[in-house]
Amino acid sequence: MTGQQRLERILQEERIRAFAPFGTTTACVCFSESPPNHLSHLIQLGRFSPWGIVTSRATLLRLNGGAVAYVPDAAYARFKRYGLEHWAVRTGNGSAWMHEREWRLPSSEEGRPIGAVRAILVGDASWRPAPVVTEWHNRLTGERLLVPDGDPFTQPVEELPRLWRESEVWVWNAADEHLMKYPPGALC
Repeated sequence: MTGQQRLERILQEERIRAFAPFGTTTACVCFSESPPNHLSHLIQLGRFSPWGIVTSRATLLRLNGGAVAYVPDAAYARFKRYGLEHWAVRTGNGSAWMHEREWRLPSSEEGRPIGAVRAILVGDASWRPAPVVTEWHNRLTGERLLVPDGDPFTQPVEELPRLWRESEVWVWNAADEHLMKYPPGALC
């Protein structure tokens, strides 16, 4: 999936999926700890595409996530011996990953629910996620329903995803090489 497709799926499902980082077997959701100016730098270098979600350290810590340790090969071997290699990144032999300032959230769930995010990062100011069904209503009676009831007059009500409506949206402006920040609901 492209970054844009992955973000679309996250916004539709309100779930983030974990995968085993390079050299590990424990599935984790991986984040980069980047203040906006560093995020701009990473995007300019072409190392990351400007599509994703923004959260906070406090949120990750509350969910039992944490910062990754950047360690020499010998220390990494000790992490691995205790089954904790998913909490470490090797720094030896030309490893060039320290620019990420990575945080990880180990997860054995198929998709971890997310209730809220600080912001949504997009690389195109005109992009909007596909609408999702938020409720159903009977077009004859006007009755609102949470699920379809089998009546042929029941129709879905679609809106932009909840996270898009309730979160800040940060748009990467490639021409000016900076982030434009919009308050919740401004790009609905």
